Amino acid sequence: MKRFIAYFDYLGFKDFIEKNDLEFQHQIMNNNFRDIEIALSKGKTIETRRGFIPDIDESNINCMNFSDTVVFWTNDDSEESLREILRVAFTFNYHCIEFTFPLKGAIVYGEVTHVDFRQQNGGGGIYNINSFYGKGIIEAYLKAERQHWAGTVIDSSVIEEIISKELNPEEILKEVAKKYMVPYKEPIESQEEEYALRLVKGDLPEAAFQNVSKQIARNFGEYNKSVEHHTVQQKLANTITYLKSFIP
Repeated sequence: MKRFIAYFDYLGFKDFIEKNDLEFQHQIMNNNFRDIEIALSKGKTIETRRGFIPDIDESNINCMNFSDTVVFWTNDDSEESLREILRVAFTFNYHCIEFTFPLKGAIVYGEVTHVDFRQQNGGGGIYNINSFYGKGIIEAYLKAERQHWAGTVIDSSVIEEIISKELNPEEILKEVAKKYMVPYKEPIESQEEEYALRLVKGDLPEAAFQNVSKQIARNFGEYNKSVEHHTVQQKLANTITYLKSFIP
């Protein structure tokens, strides 16, 4: 069955793992898990013995995290599910890029299936299957991998599905995305603007731009991640250029 998929890869994850001890990795990964929960929670919280935490009980979006990859996907291809995954992806994307761990991603419409099984045997070992596969996940990975920034693009497969439902893409996407000439590692012949997830909800005043751009730059180098390589510098520059496009 075809569904909507939002695929993300953290930038600089290898550096983060290699240059920090396991205890610190655990701390930062918990922060990343929190970002996922915030995106799924619609801003709702619940009080527990640990204090207030995101309340994801009413979410109809699935999520899987493995290593440096986070994937959200819908249970069906309805308009309601599309709107919900766009909201989740928008929240997760801007929050990570601006505040926690830069990433790049893609939202696609494609075939996927999920198999989840866990068994603990008598010897104390665990047999765990948490497999997510299908053409859609490959398409999402390839679309994300080609990009050269911290940002997320909405694939043409999503636009085509919106149109097939006799809906207006601009109306569906205007609050979470804008058209932009997305930067890719390799030039694309006759490239056209695509919808990319917004980094801010509305316009960005000049003073706010300066603060946010500094925060994004700081984010690229957090947790001992290297920012000296020219490819990292180019990704950062491309991200800041996109951010600048929100200045009225």
